[in-house]
Amino acid sequence: MKLEYALTNESYKHEFGSQFDFSKKNIRLIAAKNDWAAFQILIASDSDITVSISKNTYFSPYGYNAIYAKYMPPLNLRLDVCLSTIIDAKIQVFPVGMVDDDDGISKSDILLNDETVFVPYKRIQPFWTEITIPDSCKAGLYNGKVFIYRHTQFSDEELVDTLEFQLEIKDVLMPCPKDYSFHLDLWQHLSNIARKHEVRRWSDEHFFVLESYVKALAELGQKAVSIVASEIPWSGQGCYKETSYLSDLFEYNMIKITKDVNGSFKYDFSAVKRYINLCGKYGIKDEIEVFGLANIWTSEENSFGGIAPDYPDAIRLRYLDESDGCYKFMCDKESIVLYIKALEDFFIKEGLIDKVLIAADEPPDIEKFKICINLLKQAAPSFNYKAAINHAGFIEAFNSLINDFVPIFNVVCSEWDLIDEMRKLVKGRLLWYVCCLPSFPNTFIRSPLLESRLIGILTAFMGFNGFLRWNYTAWPENPRTRLAYAYPAWPSGETNFVYPGNNGKPLLSLRYKHLKRGIEDFELIKLVKKQFIDFEAKLKNLWPLVIKIHNLKNLNLFDDNYKSEAYSLEYEDYVNFRAGLLDLLSNA
Repeated sequence: MKLEYALTNESYKHEFGSQFDFSKKNIRLIAAKNDWAAFQILIASDSDITVSISKNTYFSPYGYNAIYAKYMPPLNLRLDVCLSTIIDAKIQVFPVGMVDDDDGISKSDILLNDETVFVPYKRIQPFWTEITIPDSCKAGLYNGKVFIYRHTQFSDEELVDTLEFQLEIKDVLMPCPKDYSFHLDLWQHLSNIARKHEVRRWSDEHFFVLESYVKALAELGQKAVSIVASEIPWSGQGCYKETSYLSDLFEYNMIKITKDVNGSFKYDFSAVKRYINLCGKYGIKDEIEVFGLANIWTSEENSFGGIAPDYPDAIRLRYLDESDGCYKFMCDKESIVLYIKALEDFFIKEGLIDKVLIAADEPPDIEKFKICINLLKQAAPSFNYKAAINHAGFIEAFNSLINDFVPIFNVVCSEWDLIDEMRKLVKGRLLWYVCCLPSFPNTFIRSPLLESRLIGILTAFMGFNGFLRWNYTAWPENPRTRLAYAYPAWPSGETNFVYPGNNGKPLLSLRYKHLKRGIEDFELIKLVKKQFIDFEAKLKNLWPLVIKIHNLKNLNLFDDNYKSEAYSLEYEDYVNFRAGLLDLLSNA
């Protein structure tokens, strides 16, 4: 039997059927204090094997051979990773699960919790290996080993081989995620989380599940709390049109509304308050973005239009009429305005109004949007606003009305001079986002992992405050068995950074880890800017390692071949970029 194994870097994305050079048995890592380092272990064999990352006993159900009519157990391997002398260093190993991409080729993405995985013959299996470094760790060089053991059935284990790695810790303290200056805004789809984990919305069971998702967001440095304040503000993203893979993507109002027998409306904000408090528990408290009051998505031809003919936006508000026990929808402007005022009053009473931003997602019509925003300002003058925009004209038209602007990246590039000029007029934050097409830099399954990492570095290069993406948990029906959905508008991976685990917790992804890595690069850049008066000269020598162009205005996002001229996709360039930042800081 031929058994192959090797070490490779954290940014390797395995594709089914691809070949790999198994000659590399050693790897060198670099990190700060209060940081983490990662690499991958790859294993393959010319016969079926099982690989365990646990010290628990395991017997494989695989191995029955129909030809010989007897059980022929596969070889069992066990991995054990050790690091010398660092006290409290936490080492975790995760089998990496494959996801079918739009081209039909499976690619690495899911970090599985399985203790043991079955590896069919000639199949390459990656294992994500992560070392968490405490802030008390001393700077220096540390040696680590990967032990590979083997046995079959009741035989004793024997050592197959030992692989080695070196970890260099720099004398730099990485800030905690709650203290990141990077403004990360991944939209939360709470109703979808409830559906996938089979719990009732806003129940204790739902909030129990939500806590793990909030915690995973907080570990990225998430700053924004997503609140949905009306029914299906995105009209389910048109999910009813995808009949070949029917998926429920509707998001629902977190606020319960009743109309008493006297005709007065009452509002229950308990779910909103509970979720805000849950996010605050993990340090997510800089922003409360409220969806469902501005720029409601409609599809009149599919009966997803507005309800109130005298209100300019298609806000859908469902309430229980206590006079007859029936649920109904508000169909007049007066009732909707009362609701908006009540929502404003809630945030004022809770002392949260200064953090609230009414969010609009890609408003298409400037004049119509002005009417809606002015009406909202009349109804609830304390609210501030935020807009994800797909053309730069909105910044000029709304710079006095909207606090936070979030242009899509192709607009950033095509209108770079305008956005650069207008940035001083933006009252709040300037973020950017990517989604759908153009295809790069992006976080699709087909995207190189380094594009997820590039997000943080590119944000710093542009001088923006942060990054937005709509897709933390907007899964299709069965994301772990079929992630591809609504192609080609949505390439596979468009909808998520994590996956629903069977234990009620999220399974993280390689893309999640690389987004985190890039945000940490952003924080190191910030530290350099804070530490050095001549930081521009210091960074000028480092930028070309990763970003190959002087400005973005000539970047052709619709030519997939052009990206190689715009930014690096070589892992060593990112290692050297990070090492350069750490060296500057440790030698300051």
